[in-house]
Amino acid sequence: MNEAALQYRRAVRKHLRCGHNARRRLDGKLVGLLDTFLEDDPAPDRAALEAAFGTPEELAATLMEELAPEERVQWKRRRLAVRVVCVALAALLAVFSVYTFFFKERPVQITTYEFSYITGGADRSISPADGSQE
Repeated sequence: MNEAALQYRRAVRKHLRCGHNARRRLDGKLVGLLDTFLEDDPAPDRAALEAAFGTPEELAATLMEELAPEERVQWKRRRLAVRVVCVALAALLAVFSVYTFFFKERPVQITTYEFSYITGGADRSISPADGSQE
């Protein structure tokens, strides 16, 4: 396939709204159509492909007509379910982040110091804080 045919194929695949297996099946039919067209005209440009098959959106719609209605409905339900799960996970992550950063009580850090004084008499004491003798 030449570059124009590959770009046209990619554009048609982008407009196929179906599951992976159905997309693979429809892509096989698309490749068959393009191969038969390329036998007659081995180096067509994009305009020649669109003149023969129509715009990528039109060809994708034509290919999608071959799908059973159950396949379309199943794909739409699965896509909706994936979106709902993604939105729920994003909301859960947002709630957890707000809780963690704003409402979760941070542990209080208590620092204790132990001082010991050595007295050598009434007029001698050593303070460990400044190391001086009085």
